[in-house]
Amino acid sequence: MNAQQVLVRGGAGVLGAALLAGAMWLHTVRPRAEARVLEPIRSEGRVGEVVANREFSVRVERVTAARALARAVPRRRTPPVRTDGVYVIVRARATSGREPVRLQTARLVTAKGNTYWKADRPDAAAPSEPILQPLLWSPVTWVFEVPRDQVAGARLLVGTGGLLPQLSAAAEIDLGLGGDVPVAALYDPGTER
Repeated sequence: MNAQQVLVRGGAGVLGAALLAGAMWLHTVRPRAEARVLEPIRSEGRVGEVVANREFSVRVERVTAARALARAVPRRRTPPVRTDGVYVIVRARATSGREPVRLQTARLVTAKGNTYWKADRPDAAAPSEPILQPLLWSPVTWVFEVPRDQVAGARLLVGTGGLLPQLSAAAEIDLGLGGDVPVAALYDPGTER
């Protein structure tokens, strides 16, 4: 065996050991996915503005706060649905871009970082969540139940949801709620225009 063969075999052995050590180190490294990376792509806006993305467009028309909700089917001597906090009622209009879509996620995100899902009150005036059709604006209503001190600075976050949230669309709308939000005693969608 000559010197050249010894160098080639020795170099191959050193390179093989280095590759093996690198593979063992790489095996210990765990991939991390940060929560912000997995969130949908957001479009931002304010009340009264059309917030559009590739899937849908939404325009918040009115935001109301109330201590109680009228029942969906009024019964004699039945009190309205009350809460310890307040109900934040968001009335909007929305349309889809190219194909029918449903806004599956609606959340209220507060200035303090708390997230509230839409209220599920089957005995109260039910929020409307239609399937959005292209170029046809549909009325949409979301009701959130939140503590009174969480209302100021709240933002609405609506989206299409889906299996891969990072590929879905969302709209984030500043509701323009300050610390002195007027709170109605009762919200009745039948009397609201």
